[in-house]
Amino acid sequence: MLHDGTYVFAEREKVTIDSYIVRLEQQLQFLESQVIELLNGSTIEKYPDDPFDEVVMIRNDYHWGEGNESQKRLQLKLLRSYSSLFEQFQLLFYDSPQDIQRQINQSHTAVKKWIEKESGWNVPSTIEEAKALFKEQLQTYYQLLQIFKTSGQTRVILVPDTNALIICPDVSRYGAAVEQTAYTVVIVTTVLSELDKLKRDHRDIEFRNKVQAVIRRLKGLFHQGDIHEGVTVNKTVTVKTTAQGPDFTKTLS
Repeated sequence: MLHDGTYVFAEREKVTIDSYIVRLEQQLQFLESQVIELLNGSTIEKYPDDPFDEVVMIRNDYHWGEGNESQKRLQLKLLRSYSSLFEQFQLLFYDSPQDIQRQINQSHTAVKKWIEKESGWNVPSTIEEAKALFKEQLQTYYQLLQIFKTSGQTRVILVPDTNALIICPDVSRYGAAVEQTAYTVVIVTTVLSELDKLKRDHRDIEFRNKVQAVIRRLKGLFHQGDIHEGVTVNKTVTVKTTAQGPDFTKTLS
């Protein structure tokens, strides 16, 4: 608000909605660029040969050089971000076949070794070769994500919490928040339980009545058809509920 009491509204930027798969790809690309930056600042050294040494060492001829403080900070940052990325990726393939699980675990072990710059048989003779090998390891992730690629059409799913439904029980208005006219609203069982508890136990009778009105509206939707399959509101909005509570063994930490 300006000093003369008038309001100025900034022009709202268009909301871009990327699919979960696209966002994972973007995170992978960012991780790749950051690890390449780490490798660019790294060195690979050759173990010295001692012609007079009678002990034969069975080892790789090359090892990572000592990193500076900046490199170590970047490594810590990368390990945290990669841990989050891998958790999301692993959840996506939670029930996948053993062959896919094996590919994922092998790539996971290899990627961590590159970030930690673990010395061993995998250390090549040059940084350029190291970058190429790292990119090759990431290809497993990129390729597996292609399984979920669609024709390019994105289905927008909105999951309102209890407060959102109380503030705005008309789900057909939610499209304004994401600048979409066609979307699916999923009412989870936890929210239904919370609404029922608030209707029964809240101290403020006016608030209880407000919650009761929300419940009546939802029940009206539930009676329009099979709510588990989805009922249509305003021709383009689908409302559905889940048949079971969340399984916390299959969710993010």
